[in-house]
Amino acid sequence: MRPEIPNYICASRRVFENFLFGLHVAQGGTLVVYYNPTNRKSTMVATKDIGAEIAILLIGPAWSGHRVIELGSMVGADEVAEQLGDALKLGVKAFAIPREGWAGSFEQLGIPKGLTGLVEEIYEAVNAGWMDLGGEGTRRAWRSIGTV
Repeated sequence: MRPEIPNYICASRRVFENFLFGLHVAQGGTLVVYYNPTNRKSTMVATKDIGAEIAILLIGPAWSGHRVIELGSMVGADEVAEQLGDALKLGVKAFAIPREGWAGSFEQLGIPKGLTGLVEEIYEAVNAGWMDLGGEGTRRAWRSIGTV
């Protein structure tokens, strides 16, 4: 009989770097986002932390079986705007782009006209809470937003 090999699924929903597209606008006091409402929290992680967190989990205590690991902190766009404001030394508020403006906005970011549907569906799912993780048995590897 072969020994069971431990395995895991590691997930992170959003990465902080996704907000970089709006950094130049945030310098004017507004962080433009697709998240609505802007105070709704979901998991977010910095890309540089993903590998470090996985390494910590892999070299930690021995385990067996199957694990689901959720990386990130529970953060909303309002908190990201506040953190950017602190870094920029000015007040920054999150502003949700109205749904009808998404396609045009994504096209301005470089997604070809007529091909924005998938990313629109992703944001719709996030906004509706369909992509929330945290199912039974999920291990969370969360850090405070202030440590990122």
